[in-house]
Amino acid sequence: MADARAVEWRRLELRDIPDLADFAPPEWRMALDAVLLQNIGRGYFLGRVATTASGIIAVGQGMVTGRTGWLGNIIVRPDSRRQGLGSRMTRDLMDALRERGCSSLLLVASESGEPIYRKLGFRQTEEYVFLDVPPLAALEDAAVRRLTAADRDGVLRLDVEATGESRAELLTPHLASGWGHRGGEGALEGFFLPSLGAGLVVAESERAGEALLSFKHALFPGPAVVPAGNAAALRLLLAHGATETRRAPRMVLGEEAEWRPERVFARASGYCG
Repeated sequence: MADARAVEWRRLELRDIPDLADFAPPEWRMALDAVLLQNIGRGYFLGRVATTASGIIAVGQGMVTGRTGWLGNIIVRPDSRRQGLGSRMTRDLMDALRERGCSSLLLVASESGEPIYRKLGFRQTEEYVFLDVPPLAALEDAAVRRLTAADRDGVLRLDVEATGESRAELLTPHLASGWGHRGGEGALEGFFLPSLGAGLVVAESERAGEALLSFKHALFPGPAVVPAGNAAALRLLLAHGATETRRAPRMVLGEEAEWRPERVFARASGYCG
């Protein structure tokens, strides 16, 4: 048990990251150190840790996306739980995001975290559906092509229209490895960023979204996380043998972002939507 007087709360530093490699629960299927290393030092990122003489006992992060802020990866070491550290970490991040101008705070709650967030005033507005997806047959679609530098504005437009957030700084580093879907006149109708979290897929039409989602699971196999409000994505994955494993609530404090879940065909991650 950590002595509250001996706990230091401070900003996450680069030297902390190697100690966080195995910090995330195994069922999250994520390398926390890789996620933090990808984002630390960028203008949108806020990271905090709680430490004692024995090392880091809690970690959490925030993402500033315009007037919206995401909380995520709030983790307390198992031997330090049930001491209020998770609540304290959440409140600290909430304060930091509000200081950056975020009036809408978002998160995806784990089963253990949901009661904490409800006590802090968060409410559920949507669910994310988690699915195990078998490998799909290789897909060839001439409309799915590599993104180019000229596609940046199109990607950001599609993302703002789908999420209601300003995520240019978050998305831009991932465009070089991204793929797009083009309509009959060459206009960008959707995009897939394989290096952002588990691979973000956003599209303004079902045709583009389904093509990119099929492309993703044919060439980048793995589990899927889809908003419950995207019936087309769920229908496609279930028709190809995917099985639902669980659901998790999307929760908000303040006004929900003006987002369109039917345009999000694959969530990037729980820490940024």
